[in-house]
Amino acid sequence: MTTVEKPRKLGIAAGAGPLPVALAEAAQAAGREVFIVGIEGAANEDIARFPHAWVKLGAMGEFLRLLKSAGCQDIVLIGGLRRPDISKLGLDVTGMKLLPRVARWMKEGDDGLLRGLAEYFEKDHGFHVVGAHEIAASLLMPEALLTKAAPSDQQERDIDTAIRAALAIGALDIGQGAVACRGIVLALEAAEGTDEMLHRVARLPAELTGSPEVPDGVLVKLSKPGQERRVDMPTIGIQTVENAAAAGLAGIAVEAGGTLVVDGEAVARAANAKGLFVLGLSRARIEMQVP
Repeated sequence: MTTVEKPRKLGIAAGAGPLPVALAEAAQAAGREVFIVGIEGAANEDIARFPHAWVKLGAMGEFLRLLKSAGCQDIVLIGGLRRPDISKLGLDVTGMKLLPRVARWMKEGDDGLLRGLAEYFEKDHGFHVVGAHEIAASLLMPEALLTKAAPSDQQERDIDTAIRAALAIGALDIGQGAVACRGIVLALEAAEGTDEMLHRVARLPAELTGSPEVPDGVLVKLSKPGQERRVDMPTIGIQTVENAAAAGLAGIAVEAGGTLVVDGEAVARAANAKGLFVLGLSRARIEMQVP
């Protein structure tokens, strides 16, 4: 008689945005038990639909205790987090002991910090850190056009311009996104994130950009070269579409297989309602723009 092995229990460290809940739903649909640890001040209240607990960002000892007592073996780190004021971290003893290592990791940029945390959870505490895409491949952007609208010839050229810009800042561990319009790079994403970058674009002079009435220009998001994809992948959702439309852009192009999409059908509906295109870029096209 064949014994079916029970799926390993998944712990989800939840930051901001809708992805933690989307991931929990996908994991449960695949037969996994989940336990969510929400970061206070960041995670959405919707995590309360699942077995969960709340911790302060700096309460690392409590965070680890909760995951272990819940029987979690695999963990996912997902959702946005802003770099906090250290005085407001709520550090416990474990968090204070970890602080010097965090400081070293931060010197290597965001990717160095995330790699360090992943190694800490695995080597020091025996968890297996997995990527959201390993749990729910359905969240990955396909290599396809999701929308009725498609890029014009000029917008195709703008996509390639923005790809080159995004690759350049990604190599410096600055950000994942860039906006280009009519051959000009209008904005680069830094620590403020994609939404704030799009708000900046919306404030640019009208002669540089499109408008909600006559949209033009594109947003491109790509993984950084060598990025630790288990703990940090580009993400888009309905809010991205709304902000791109408000900035007067004609569309969004992201790395297929390397970008998480929160509810792809809803994103497509929102984009169609705004007249925007949403396009999944092949790896081959991206690599053609590498200097």
